[in-house]
Amino acid sequence: MSFSEHFGMLLVRPRPSLPSQLDPVPNPVGAELANSGEFGYVEPRQYQIKSRRKYPHALGDRLFRRETSSIAYPNSTFSCNFVPNFTQKKYLRYHAHTYSGQFSEDGSFFFTASQDFRVRLYDTAQHFPWPVYKSVRAERARWTVTDATLSNDNKWVAYSSITPVVHLTSTSPDNLGQEALDFSANDADIHRRYGIWSIRFSADGREIVAGAAEGSMYVYDIETRRVLLRLDGHTDDVNAVCFGDESGNILYSGSDDQLIKVWDRRSMRSKQESGVLLGHVEGVTYIDSKKDGRYLISNGKDQTMKLWDIRKMVSSDKFRDHPVRDYSSHFDYRHHRFPGPVGSRHPEDCSVMTYTGHQVLRTLIRCHFAPPSAAGGQYLYSGSSDGRVHVWSLDGQVVKVNNVGPYESDYATCVRDVSWHPYLPVIATSAWNGYSDDGGSVMLHQWRDGEDHYKPVNHEACDNDDEQVEYF
Repeated sequence: MSFSEHFGMLLVRPRPSLPSQLDPVPNPVGAELANSGEFGYVEPRQYQIKSRRKYPHALGDRLFRRETSSIAYPNSTFSCNFVPNFTQKKYLRYHAHTYSGQFSEDGSFFFTASQDFRVRLYDTAQHFPWPVYKSVRAERARWTVTDATLSNDNKWVAYSSITPVVHLTSTSPDNLGQEALDFSANDADIHRRYGIWSIRFSADGREIVAGAAEGSMYVYDIETRRVLLRLDGHTDDVNAVCFGDESGNILYSGSDDQLIKVWDRRSMRSKQESGVLLGHVEGVTYIDSKKDGRYLISNGKDQTMKLWDIRKMVSSDKFRDHPVRDYSSHFDYRHHRFPGPVGSRHPEDCSVMTYTGHQVLRTLIRCHFAPPSAAGGQYLYSGSSDGRVHVWSLDGQVVKVNNVGPYESDYATCVRDVSWHPYLPVIATSAWNGYSDDGGSVMLHQWRDGEDHYKPVNHEACDNDDEQVEYF
């Protein structure tokens, strides 16, 4: 989100002429990728045909199929049709917009960051609605807590705001202290002040990567309390960052300049990127890595989600020798409808697949790879400003669309973040309820045999004023 967008000073301009072409559904490219084995186990073709003809997808029939089959296959294949399809009657409701919400790597925690300057950790071992394990009051925050990240060992949580300072605190309820990590402390320009939009822990928990305003990305060493890298590779705000693999050598950054850049810390020539991923024709709102150093997905303000293979990226040298034209209309995604058309094809699009159907408006909508438990990770899913959760298979087919509610109007609720439980068929959504002061919510969507649709229900509230959260 650029400075000018933040203060509403940009005007929509006509988009340069581009061909509009949506991918076929199902897309043979995605189907080939799904059957390649790179995204998990694939059943033998003859077994797929037999099972589709003979067995429905009810739980009892699938159990019978597994026990009587002569072909052994892992649990990920058994669970491939257990996509969450039922919305819980109970939910958590806040008195402020919810900006992010994710399960921990082991599923034992769920944590949220909200505009009431609270980061909350919930104990998911209990029945939903989960009890608050710890609530952290954000210090020196501006406007909202823009992002939060939990270390893989569940010992530390970090959060950011529209300042150059990330705060680090223990997840232990007995430890109330916080430490300020100033990302601008080593900056030669003492007047350089910026907001941080996205942060992620490294796999070993020793570093934090951050995407900031003014086109910069930072890598911070927690032990030495200093910035290891400052990379000024973008011309607009960096809305999303993540590590590309467990080693921490590969980094991805997505920006309002429409570009996704790939960085390899083992070959940083004058702090230049290793390559550029071209395809979005509006700003990038979020990126998620498959953590294999190869595949990632992104959401864009052009109303598309894209799947990328970094082997297809444009090299840094080629990108600099042939400057790419700016195709953005610079519409204000916070207040305006997308000027369209959806499917405008970047002439140098190097993405593998393009997915559509959701809405990336009002805020920086997030998307994710499904965990390995969900058919080996062969699903992709995203929040949406239409108040729904959208789930796709790799070949582009819409597997499920869940209505979040609790409002009947599609546009009253905006799903900003979504999180699939690491080993259960459960999705938690973090949403905005309404446009201004209607607050936010966390709702659960789980797989239930025989359920296909969201059913509106009446809720009874018991308020918890201390934590500014209601359990419905």
